[in-house]
Amino acid sequence: MTFKLSERSLAKLEGVDPKLVAVVKRAIEITPIDFVVIEGLRTKARQAYLLQKGATKTMNSRHITGDAVDIAPLVNGQVSWDW
Repeated sequence: MTFKLSERSLAKLEGVDPKLVAVVKRAIEITPIDFVVIEGLRTKARQAYLLQKGATKTMNSRHITGDAVDIAPLVNGQVSWDW
């Protein structure tokens, strides 16, 4: 089965390095597990908020430069955090 990125996932790739976007797009084509893009480019304010909440440990994130994305698997159409 071939999966496709949703419009929401594609929107979250805006501002991300085009080479990384190409990797994510290729990954969705070849993966046996569907996934969603949770977050791509972040502002410094967003990164500071995540640091305050304990969701990150640094202000030196590659998300700020558009060189990182977070993805999560979809299980039965829902994001799964069950490892």
